[in-house]
Amino acid sequence: MAAFKHLPLPAAFGERPDGTTWISLGDPPKPPHMQFDGPLCAKAAAEIVRSINAAPACVDALKAVLTSLRDPDANNVLPNAVAEKVVAALAAMGERS
Repeated sequence: MAAFKHLPLPAAFGERPDGTTWISLGDPPKPPHMQFDGPLCAKAAAEIVRSINAAPACVDALKAVLTSLRDPDANNVLPNAVAEKVVAALAAMGERS
């Protein structure tokens, strides 16, 4: 995924005893790894981490949809407006379709 080419995965988060949160990118024993103080609550940190970890699979799925749509031998029915949303979503993630 173009947008995450330099972002180490997986992402994880945690909550300290004082209630502050942190987000970790990559596997600490295997550089590159980075960690930073997270958002104000664990729920927000969880949403950020879930989004980061899901992004590569989402890009792969969207690319598969476009490949199937562009295959003249495939029997696909998808409105043009939906296909345009797939293209826009890929572009928002740094992918060119």
